[in-house]
Amino acid sequence: MPAQLRVLMVDDDPFTRSTLASSLQILGCFVLAAESVSMALRLMRNFAPENAPNVALLDLDLGEGPTGLDLAQSLREEYPHLGIVVLSTYVDPRLLGVNQPDLPQGAIYLVKNSVVSPQILGDALTQAVENMEDGAQKKSKANVPAVALGDLSDKQVEMMRLVAAGHSNAEIARRQWMTEAAVEKAITRLSKKLELTGSKEQNQRVLIANTFRQYSGSVNVRTSS
Repeated sequence: MPAQLRVLMVDDDPFTRSTLASSLQILGCFVLAAESVSMALRLMRNFAPENAPNVALLDLDLGEGPTGLDLAQSLREEYPHLGIVVLSTYVDPRLLGVNQPDLPQGAIYLVKNSVVSPQILGDALTQAVENMEDGAQKKSKANVPAVALGDLSDKQVEMMRLVAAGHSNAEIARRQWMTEAAVEKAITRLSKKLELTGSKEQNQRVLIANTFRQYSGSVNVRTSS
């Protein structure tokens, strides 16, 4: 690991914040922990540029309100050379909702179940910093891994999210400006795309919801549109 990493770490869960902070400190990082977007921005602005964190570790799902991607975009606009790592249980960031900002250029998207040791996290943070050095950000693309949902369109991912959140066909139709008949057909097509087969014991909606939870790390599903 190069010169000491100064990490702005943002997570709304106290236990996760404590665990991540301890892991990073073992690696020799300076850690500044925040629980919200507003707190993170306030802490960053308290530093002189030469002493500010040089990399941010952001949870994707920060509860109701702005997401980690919203914060990543704000940080990149205000601090153009800041390295960024977005950490999430979601294998695909679209599972949180498709109407959100893209991952900033040069940023790294890291799935939590792939972090089997603190060193993997440290390596990702180091790479994020290096991505922003010497103008590399101009040619480095956002690092989002290929995932199992790569074949699904944004509309299909959103349909999966809404079904998993427990919305009825009528409510999904209202939110998506569709007819209920069109929603039924879309759910059937989604089931086939996911290779799910319903039965008397397990209908299509249950199977879709279970699949969503599998790919989202069994976390709560946001109910907002």
